[in-house]
This record gives sequence, structure tokens and C-alpha cells, in this order.
Amino acid sequence: MGQTHDRNRPEAPVEAAQLNHRRAFIFDLDGTLLDTLADIASSLNAALADLDRPAATLEQVRSWIGAGLPSLCKTAWPSADEASIDRLIKRTAVHYERQCVQRTAPYHNILEMLKLLTAGGNVLAVLSNKPQPFVTRILASMGLSKFFVEMRGYVIEEEKKPSPVSALNIARQMRVSPAATFLIGDSVTDIQTARNAGMIAVAVTWGFQKKNALTAAKPDFLVDDPLEIPGLCL
Repeated sequence: MGQTHDRNRPEAPVEAAQLNHRRAFIFDLDGTLLDTLADIASSLNAALADLDRPAATLEQVRSWIGAGLPSLCKTAWPSADEASIDRLIKRTAVHYERQCVQRTAPYHNILEMLKLLTAGGNVLAVLSNKPQPFVTRILASMGLSKFFVEMRGYVIEEEKKPSPVSALNIARQMRVSPAATFLIGDSVTDIQTARNAGMIAVAVTWGFQKKNALTAAKPDFLVDDPLEIPGLCL
């Protein structure tokens, strides 16, 4: 439907049927490529129980995911002091290390989408606010590592999304200009990251954030099925 929107106009994002000629794609992980909610929630609640804190609901955890593990823990225990948050972060990481691939799985049509993009000669990467060791381990466990030239997760707070630093570094590694790179995610944070990096913002509706919040953030494209994504680069 038409061309990408003028950011100053309050109009709906362009649908994925709009064709473009870009050939680089940076994907978010949680809520975009993989449904990781159950394993994250279980790990967080096990850590909260370790510290005699009440459990969070699945829907609460769904709304908290996206800004990284420290942010998740601070949101789950807003009254905690720094030392308590540090304990919660460490306990959550311990539990997640044990069970990060128990119920995690790719969303429907993700594998088919990645095969189509790769077969078309496109270059792909992952950028997540999940800690780096989990990003590489989970993608390898799912058999998805082979599709990506770079798999980058959280290392330091200053470079986590919506900072553009890691996204721009990945684009340089792929030898593609930011303006020719699609950044694809399920959150407003991902849309902000794309804006900050001068990239094309693609929001997916099957993830953790509600569609109306994504629409309000005005991505360039809004997609309802992974198989719409290959059409962006034709």
C-alpha cells in the first residue's frame, strides 16, 4: 500500500505487500524469531521464589520482555534495592541457563521465511537485548545459526536497544548502508532502534507487544505473518 510514510503524518504503517529492493535484515530474537515467553517467565518466577517474592503472571512477563534481563528484574521487583536486584538478576540467569530451550520454539513460518531470504541472496543478522551467551546458545539449539552472519546480544548497558550502536556495527559488517537495512522486531523498542540507526522499521504482530502499540509507534512496515517479510526485498 503506497510508499513508506512521512513520519510527521499520523497515518497507518505501510503494509508488507509494498515492494522494495533492500537486501539486509536484522532480526530481534524474543517475540520475533522465537517464542521464548514460557521459559523466561518460568526462570524469573523460580528466581523470585528463591528470594521469597511473589510470582509474576505470564501476561505480566510478556509486557516486561524487550529491554533486557536487568530491566526485566527491576520491573518484577520495583521496590528492591540495588543489591536485591543484583541477586534477582543472577538467580534468574542461573535458572534460565538450565531451561532456556525447554519450551522455546520458532514461530510458525519462521524457518520457511529464513530459507526464502537466504535463497534470495539476502544477508541476515540477529540483534537482541538478551544476554549474548543465551542468544548464541538458543539459536544453535534451534538450528537457526546457519542463517545469520552475526548474532549479537546484550553485553553492556549503554549499547542495548534502542541505542543504534550495535545495529550500525552489524550493518557495517554486512557492508550495507543503514538506509538499505530492515530492522525487524516485535516491540516499540525495536522501532525506536531502527529510527535511531536510520534503518527501515518493520514491526511484527505475532510477538509480545500489542498491535495497537506498534501501530502508534509508526513503523515503516507492519507484518502479520513471517512469509510477508521476503516480499519486502523483491
